[in-house]
Amino acid sequence: MKTKSLCLMYALGGALVGAAIAMLAAPQSGKELRGKIRNAVNETVADMCHAHGMGCECGNTQAADE
Repeated sequence: MKTKSLCLMYALGGALVGAAIAMLAAPQSGKELRGKIRNAVNETVADMCHAHGMGCECGNTQAADE
């Protein structure tokens, strides 16, 4: 069971890194890009928390726009 959880975490982490690279390669304004990256990270963290039965409290941290 621990191996499956670790594999899931690596898969989600890899997907997050791939998505971040794809967004950085796309032509967008800095503010739009930061918002998309923030949303992707928050969604991934929330998915990982739900997968481990922690609920969604650990994925609710949101930084203010600069």
